[in-house]
Parts: sequence; structure tokens; C-alpha cells
Amino acid sequence: MVLSRRRFLIDGVRVTALAPALAFLPRRPAESPGERVLVVVQLTGGNDGLNTVVPHRRDEYYRLRPTLGLERSKLHALDDDHALHASLGELAELYAEGRATVVHGVGYPNASRSHFRSLEIWHSADPDGLARGVGWLGRMADQILASSPGAMPALFVGDEQLPLALMGERGFAPTVRDELSLRLAELPGLEPARARLAESAPRDASDLAFLYAAARGAYAAAERMEEIVRRPARVDYPELALARKLQLIAKLVAGGFDTRLFLVTLGGFDTHARQAALHAAQLAELSRSLAAFERDLAACGARERVLTLVFSEFGRRTAENASRGTDHGAAAPVFLLGAPGGGGLRGTPPDLARLEDGDVGYTTDFRALYAALERDWMGLAPSSAVAPFELAR
Repeated sequence: MVLSRRRFLIDGVRVTALAPALAFLPRRPAESPGERVLVVVQLTGGNDGLNTVVPHRRDEYYRLRPTLGLERSKLHALDDDHALHASLGELAELYAEGRATVVHGVGYPNASRSHFRSLEIWHSADPDGLARGVGWLGRMADQILASSPGAMPALFVGDEQLPLALMGERGFAPTVRDELSLRLAELPGLEPARARLAESAPRDASDLAFLYAAARGAYAAAERMEEIVRRPARVDYPELALARKLQLIAKLVAGGFDTRLFLVTLGGFDTHARQAALHAAQLAELSRSLAAFERDLAACGARERVLTLVFSEFGRRTAENASRGTDHGAAAPVFLLGAPGGGGLRGTPPDLARLEDGDVGYTTDFRALYAALERDWMGLAPSSAVAPFELAR
């Protein structure tokens, strides 16, 4: 039997080449529950940065956006010149508490307006396209596996194809859709079949041995996850898709699961037409979900060891289009939620009087943020030679 791609599904856990490590997954909470965790939230489609962090004191903003320009009185002030969209009220509260940092103008040189190419660049941390098939989170997972061979360092929570960001040289991260996908099915003959996995599994390097190891590991992971997610909720979450994903992550972190890297996505940000209502709804889901996640982490005592990065593959054009939407742009703000940085606005605000081909130009290289998260937060080697962004003031 030949497997061209070692990726398959066992009881809701989509297993990949990381599965041999899963086979040794400890059945008890990790011995070092205080290890730092990085959660990455991807806003897929290209979030409109100017209507997220609004430069409401700039006349150019309202000139460029005669119908999409947001009313000052409804915004959440960050400083004298910038404010958050009206739908980001909960995020504004986190900002006021010093729990949210906004970094202006994050992007990369020679910005691509292609969703596929820009996501590839963000996921690989390689604007030149040299690191094919390996992602920046996957590289961190490889480092964690090298020092802790029995760990499951990374997890994708969602129902899409595994993102490039989580693909490493040693393996790819498993995928789970939601809490329900972690429950082992009660099927006739299942227990004898599982017993045979342990008794008759080949121990060589064949594909069949890989399948046996992956199956054992998937069962072990699913059993531990199921035990953790059955515990009662500590806080109320809104009935939103992103909130459900983040609630699962909070349960795994609080339950001592040894995963340190998580990735989730929220789509719907490709707002070419009738943007106002759609963008407001997507930002409301983001804000409410992140706020519940932060409350949950605080309730379980894990808030100080979890950092959340919120990014999108690019921003939108500064000028609205004829369909009352915005087209693909370049740089955009990024959010960091957690202890480092102490909150506030960081980086250089966009200068709407000096655009680059109608776009907000980048003033902070995204690789600098990655390097800071890799080195200063996770304690791992950065994936690029770009100088790390200073997380702490």
C-alpha cells in the first residue's frame, strides 16, 4: 500500500505526517502547564484596515470614502486621531485594559493583491518564495518536536484544508473541526479493532506501520481532547463560529493539553460590494469572540501565557469603488492580544496624503512581528533574518 500524501481522517481528527508523534502523546496534562501559547486568528479575504482602525481626523479619509467613511461619534477612540469601528466595542474595552495592541501598517515589500500569493507569503514568512511547502508555524512546531518528541505542538481548528502556515519539515499539524468532532464514535466492533492496533501493529518504517501509528495516536489524542472538552464552560460564549473555535482552544489550554500553537480562520472579508453591513457583522463576530476568549483565559488562570495574533493577508484600497465596497490593497493593522506590549498603538500610522499606487504602504514588516513572537514570546529561533519587532514598550 502506497500513500502519496500521508493525510487522512480518524474519528474527526484529521491526521497528517505528524501522526507518529501523536502516538506517544501523554494521557495526562502536561508536566509544564505554564508554557507559553500562541493563537493565530486569520481574517481571510483581506480586511479593510482603514475601516477597522479609522483615521477619523484625516480629511483624506472621508474624501476617499464618501459613502463608506464612518461617523466619528459612533467610533471607539484609541487616541486623538484613531478609533476602532463601532462593531469593535469589546475589543475597545480590551484595549482600554491594556490587553490589546494595535500595530499600524503591517505588510511586506512589493505587495501582492492576489489572495493566494499574499496568503502564501504570510504563511511561509517568505516574500521571495524560496521556502516552498514549509510554514512559519510549522517551523516552530519542528523546533518544539525536536526538544519534545512526544508533543503535539500545533493544531488547526477549522474545516478547511490545512493551511501552509502549519506545515513543517518534520510533519504537519492535525486538524479538528470543533468540539463535536473530538468525540469517539460508538461503533460495533470498534473496541476489538482498537485492541488489535496495539497488539498487531508492525514496527517497521512501512506505510502500513505509519497508518497503525497514526490510528493509535489519533485515538489517544481524541480521548484526551474529549475528556477535556466535556468539562463545564467557565464563561458564556456567543453562538458564533469563531467563538466556538476559540472556546475549544481555551479548554485545551486550561486542560493542560501540550499544544502551544493554534490557528483559526474567520472568512468573509473580501468586501468588493456593499461593504458596510457585511464588514460590520464580521468585525462584531471577531470582537465578541475575542472578548469571550480573553474572559475564559482569565477565569482559568491562563491569560498571561496566551498571546493572540490577528492578521489578514492584505488590507483594502483606500478609495471606495463604484459598488460601495473596496478592492484588494496592501498594508493593514494587526492586533496582538495578551500581556506583551502593554496595549496601545504601535508603528507608523498610514499617511493618506502619500499613498503607494492607491494603497496604504507598509511601515512594519510582518516578518519582524513573527520574529518577535518566535524569539521573545515562544523562545524559539526566528524564521527570518529580519530584526524582531519590540513587543514590550
